Formats: sequence, structure tokens, C-alpha cells
Amino acid sequence: MAENAAILERVSKVLGVPPKELVRKGLEGLLEAQLRICFAEIHEIKTRYEVKSAIELEKKIEKGGIAEHPAWEDLIVLENLEERAKKIRKELVALKHE
Repeated sequence: MAENAAILERVSKVLGVPPKELVRKGLEGLLEAQLRICFAEIHEIKTRYEVKSAIELEKKIEKGGIAEHPAWEDLIVLENLEERAKKIRKELVALKHE
């Protein structure tokens, strides 16, 4: 932990940015990057099945419009990605309003 503090101090001096701001900006950048990854993966699954939502994908599977395998697995992944994106967005909003 002391090593992290030393790195933070060093980078803070190099950039001329206070340590607290540096941590905040770093967290924002990490959250934004993770959100972009989620959105890219969500888009890839929706595009693959030509759907606009997880609900639409589920209906397509149930009606036999697409094969159950691997669509069911992709539906689970899609739902998890959407939930992860929601949580990341919430944290990002909270961070920006602190």
C-alpha cells in the first residue's frame, strides 16, 4: 500500500495534479473504459441476433426464431452485461457528483 502512495505522489508531481484529483480521474477513466467494453459486447450480441433488447432475444428463442444453443447462453451473458453496465454507470454518476 505504501508503494501505491509513493507512485501516486510521484505521478501527482509529474503531472501537477493533486493526488485526490488524480485518483478521481483515474477511477473515472477506468469506469468509462469498462463501460465501453460492456457496451461493445452488448452491441455484438444484439447485432448477432438482430434484437434490440434481452427481452426481444428471449422471445425470439422461445418462439423458435433462433436456435436455443448458444442463444440461451448469450442471453444470460447479455443480461449480466446489462446489469454490469448499469452498476458501472451508477458508480460513474456518483463519482462525478462527489
